[in-house]
Amino acid sequence: MSTPVKRPDATPAVPAATAGPLEPVPLLAPLGWILMVVAGLGLALATWVLYPTDATGMWAGYRDEFIATIVLICAMWLRTSLPAKPALAVVGLCGILLILFAVFLDDTTKIFVSELAAGIGMLAGTVLYVAGSRD
Repeated sequence: MSTPVKRPDATPAVPAATAGPLEPVPLLAPLGWILMVVAGLGLALATWVLYPTDATGMWAGYRDEFIATIVLICAMWLRTSLPAKPALAVVGLCGILLILFAVFLDDTTKIFVSELAAGIGMLAGTVLYVAGSRD
């Protein structure tokens, strides 16, 4: 017959399972980055190919090309060792700005659709990048 082992009082009979933080999905950050680049390149190409050559198209082309350039620079910034939060904030603000331009400015349908699609793509890319980042 064996002797029962005496357990110290501080040790629980059943170890408590600790729920650690959820791991980010490794596919989301690269997918978000690709979505940001595609939205920036798509907007830049739309300003060259789709926008009309009148005054409305000219001014829309200026502002959208400027925003697309900023987004592409920030996307390249995300591939360096610099902190990602400022670049993600800029891309998110550019996406919001494009959506506001599309909704509130009286532009042609081509400008409206390209600004709205690029703005949604930038915001979705930012959300996916943040959801998949390890920071």
